[in-house]
Amino acid sequence: MRRDISETWQELCERAGLDQIVDLPPRYSAVSSLRVVVDSVGVPVWGPTMFLARSALATRGVTDDSPRTYGESLLDWLRFVSAKGLSLTAVDEEALLHYRADLTNRPNRRGGRTATATVNLRIAVVVQFHLWGQKHGVASPLGEYLHSLDRPPRSLAPRVIARHPKALNIEEIRGIFQFAAHTYRLAFRWGLVTGLRRFEITTLRCSLLPSMESLRLHSDELVSFDILRKGGKDATVYVPLSLLEETHWHVLTTRPTPQSGFEDFIFLGVNGLPLSRQSFSREFKRCSDLIGIPANLHHLRHTYAVNVLRYLDSAGGREGKEPQNSLKTLQVLLGHSSSETTAIYLQAMEVTRCYVPLYLGSSGGVYLGIK
Repeated sequence: MRRDISETWQELCERAGLDQIVDLPPRYSAVSSLRVVVDSVGVPVWGPTMFLARSALATRGVTDDSPRTYGESLLDWLRFVSAKGLSLTAVDEEALLHYRADLTNRPNRRGGRTATATVNLRIAVVVQFHLWGQKHGVASPLGEYLHSLDRPPRSLAPRVIARHPKALNIEEIRGIFQFAAHTYRLAFRWGLVTGLRRFEITTLRCSLLPSMESLRLHSDELVSFDILRKGGKDATVYVPLSLLEETHWHVLTTRPTPQSGFEDFIFLGVNGLPLSRQSFSREFKRCSDLIGIPANLHHLRHTYAVNVLRYLDSAGGREGKEPQNSLKTLQVLLGHSSSETTAIYLQAMEVTRCYVPLYLGSSGGVYLGIK
């Protein structure tokens, strides 16, 4: 349950039955929102709630994803514990193993099994909560057991099945773009030729883009500018000149009229509000379903990564070219914190034979975005 501090902290204290409203601890004053766990009658459960507040304070992200994910994971554990007739102070290692088994065999919304990455994430949140609780008034046999270990045992998490990132081929991309609505089609091109994540695309601002006047002075195919990336990091992105020109034209001619306060957003829905990440993903899934392929929005980023890596490797082998660290370059372009995350594209490149040009023009023409 989400509660905004500035509006409902007093309400939460009243629901807790406190005669005198307590002040919000100063360390949480910088947190824009909190996930509050409440019982069946709406009274806050303070142990889990304070853990979620601590987690929100520790996150470095610029979106609300991490606090929301922590809240959903912890709430799922609390429901499991309640269904088993246990309390948080009575759970032990066996209860966590039963929870892991329940997660692993639980069907997801599409009828399949829950992804191992999701299971591992939820187990990790439970472990962190009980380690925290052992020091903050929610002690339990499970917390005591976890504290006795140097690290959580591997047996608590199921093995993750490694999968290669999937790169789309040119026919698949053409098909998806054919069915995409205009605003989404342009947003998809940004994902394909820049490798930006969906929140980085949906939050793009007009004020970040180089002006049309400055673009006329560019002789290079790529134009660089800075944006805010995952983890709140400022980073430079490189965008084809033709895509920037098309985006400026979209803002001037086809972008829906923005509602007050949203004039700086590039991608707006018909209601004049910024496109949500969820609607962005839904539109891509709708288009991929229409052409009969099992693809999601993140495949645009995979396609970008595999083809950039292939280009960098081939460019490094040309006569007269100095050797370059293509993996490190791709790591910077994708905004990865670790090169290990980027390394998965080396194997993906080896098994993906079909080369996809990196830029699709609005008229259907195909252009290479990096030269």
